Formats: sequence, C-alpha cells, structure tokens
Amino acid sequence: MIHTELFKLRTHRTPWVLLAVLTVSLVVAPIYFVFRNPADPQQLLEPLTGVFLIMAPLLGAVFGGWICGHEFRQGTLRRVLGTDARRGRLIAAKAAVGLVAAVAGLAFAFGVGALASIGSAATFGETLDWDGVLRDVASGGFLGLITAALAFGFSVLLRSDTYAILGSLGLIIIVGPLLSLIPRVGKYVPSALANDVSAWIAGSDELVVSIVPASLGLAASLALVGAAAVVTFQRRDV
Repeated sequence: MIHTELFKLRTHRTPWVLLAVLTVSLVVAPIYFVFRNPADPQQLLEPLTGVFLIMAPLLGAVFGGWICGHEFRQGTLRRVLGTDARRGRLIAAKAAVGLVAAVAGLAFAFGVGALASIGSAATFGETLDWDGVLRDVASGGFLGLITAALAFGFSVLLRSDTYAILGSLGLIIIVGPLLSLIPRVGKYVPSALANDVSAWIAGSDELVVSIVPASLGLAASLALVGAAAVVTFQRRDV
C-alpha cells in the first residue's frame, strides 16, 4: 500500500500544484527585492516567514483533505479494498505517506524561498541574519501539519475532500477562535491549544496554557478525531 500511495503522489497533479503554489509564493518577494533593493536587508525575511505562516495551514488543509477525500469522490476506494480489505492498514499507509510528503514539501518550499532570499540579498551585497527565523517557520509548519491532520480525519468522517477542507479551516480559523471566548473552557479547544504549541515552538513565553498540558490536550484532540475516523471507516460502506 505504501508503494501505491507513493505512486499516487507522483502521478496526481494536486500535490505538485500545492507544492508549486507554496514555492512560488515564497520566491515572489525575493525576486521583487532584486529590482527594488530594501533599505534593510532583513525585510527580505519578513515576507518569507509571513507568507509561510499563512500559506502552510491553508495548503495543509487542502492536501490533508485530498489524500483520502478525492478517492471517495472518484469511487476508487472500493476497488482498492477489493484487492486488500484491510482498512486499518490502508488508513495508516495514507496517513504515514501523507505526513512524510507534507513535511518534505514544506521543507523543500522553504528551502527554495530561503535560497532565493539569500541570492536576492547577495545581489546588493548584503547578508541575512536568520536568528529566530527557523523557529517561526517551524511554528508555521506545525500549524500546517495540524490542519492537514484534521482535514485528513474529517475527509474520512465526511467522505468528502471539500467538506474536510472547509471543516478543518473552519475549526481553526472561525469556530476555534469563537469557542476560545468562553471563560475557562475556551482556552482548551484544539485551535487554542495548537496556537499555544505553535507559539512555544516560535520561542514565545506568552502561552495561555503551559506547553505540557497544551501538547497533551492537542494530542488527545487529534487522537479523538483519528479514532472516530478509523472506527467510522471500518464500519461504513465505501
């Protein structure tokens, strides 16, 4: 099944389009600054981290929902299970390959953006100070992976990539922040916990919930979504 999932990633356009969108988004600013040199070379890093922090969760939701959701839409899961009926193994293979592909894609896109920024600064004889940048990028990548994981679970539960994408983004961007307004309880919703862990990765000390309970609570939330997805997939007709 691992080979099948890897083949799907290589042959389908969606993963490559998402990777291209993220990579191009990260090199636009360096190219611009080649023709219009900034007063401070560190300005090259602001769009690099800012765009990454915005795009990683958005594209992560699309990728996570696509991995399994598009097969429900196209009806290919029935043929796959006809060859190998071990549904738990199928879900595990998709999740593992998707996680590795997401990490590799995020790292590749940032690497290209970083090299473009270095090259852009070199054109006007400057160097860049990377202090804190990698932690900010790791923070954005973490949020991207969390959003992708939620979208993956929702795609199995809802049997739709579209609903999975909307559901995961809605939980992180809309529902989560609204629930966080509830006194005493709101700070423990998954989106708030993810923000705390992300802030800790970025080096911030201003956490609403300390890192240990925030990490445990977020892991429990993801485990709950994952368990519900696996149980549903095992018992429901595809």
